[in-house]
Amino acid sequence: MKYHYFYQTSKNESRDDWIVARDRNDAYAQLRRKGIKPYKLLGRNPMAWKRWAAIAVLAAALVATYAWLAFRPNNQPVSQTDVEVARHQIYGDRSVIENGVATRWAACGFMPGEQHLARYAQPGMAVPRLPKAGKIASAVDECLARRLESADGELTEYKQIKGIVETMKSELRRYKANGGTTESYLKRLQERQNQEVALYKAAAQELDAARGTKSDEELAALWAAKNAELRAIGLPMLKGPSED
Repeated sequence: MKYHYFYQTSKNESRDDWIVARDRNDAYAQLRRKGIKPYKLLGRNPMAWKRWAAIAVLAAALVATYAWLAFRPNNQPVSQTDVEVARHQIYGDRSVIENGVATRWAACGFMPGEQHLARYAQPGMAVPRLPKAGKIASAVDECLARRLESADGELTEYKQIKGIVETMKSELRRYKANGGTTESYLKRLQERQNQEVALYKAAAQELDAARGTKSDEELAALWAAKNAELRAIGLPMLKGPSED
């Protein structure tokens, strides 16, 4: 990459020149070795292809998993409303949400199978893989016979989690009716959740790596672009550059 730099001589004369370097850090290092302290350096860092390639692979894998969940074995698509629109970051009182997650939404009166599905309700929330998959699948099957209802005056946070879990149950009922198994459905839920977590971490790492190498304006633009990508698939937003 070629960078245009500006500096002052020992006689306070303004000068400028060009330098070829791998990136901005390398350009500054070369100039320091020459005894030059530029007050301005123009030029962007080259694209970090390895990092972008890794993010692209993660995004492609996530799309593939979404597609698998959106289509039953006979390739009849589930309604998009039933697949992805229902899953979202639950909004409202943060303490209510955190307590709900910590207690597996005990206040909602979930059956064990519904509690398990609730773990996968919010995109990008880390979910550790649990043992005894067969036992969990049986618990999920047991909860499919009933339909969750929201009560009058119930907290908005509880209504949201019930709606998401009920939509996942409806999806699973149709999936099984067309030849799928509960075990494979739950496996894909875990895969999708892991991929979402990885995608979020990759975006956060990219933003963190940009600090110190980009101007405030460039950093703000990157932050906005990353959050737009995350918002499109329902993932949490990254903190702004000034929120740390």
